[in-house]
Amino acid sequence: MRPDDAFPPSQTFAVAPSVEWPPATEQDDLAERPLTPERRLLCMIVRQLTEELLRATGLEHDQEPGRRATSHVRQVAMYVCHVAYSMPMGEVAQAFGRDRTTVGHACRMVEDRRDDRAYDTFVAIVERMASAVHLIAGKRI
Repeated sequence: MRPDDAFPPSQTFAVAPSVEWPPATEQDDLAERPLTPERRLLCMIVRQLTEELLRATGLEHDQEPGRRATSHVRQVAMYVCHVAYSMPMGEVAQAFGRDRTTVGHACRMVEDRRDDRAYDTFVAIVERMASAVHLIAGKRI
């Protein structure tokens, strides 16, 4: 069986509808919106995905184990939640139990490191997986 025969054109799957987040505004970042349990769960899933991918790619060996590696995982996960889900920094901060300024710092750190091709590829993979998780949820959270 050829790979093309696995899914004949007559049996194609429908693409999940895109879920739109309301655009984030600066006022949203400053406002204290209540964080829903579903959105907190999404953030924790992204954090776990980030940690597992970091282990699988071997990029974690560039860092010392322990506190620094944990902080790095959290920074990438916060960045991805803010960028991929368009979550205001205040909501991301609530989900991770941190201050909004910590999320801003994490986003700047990740952006600065994206000049490194391997790191950029890693973050892009986490973003795509986070988007896939969001589509699987199939509803606006």
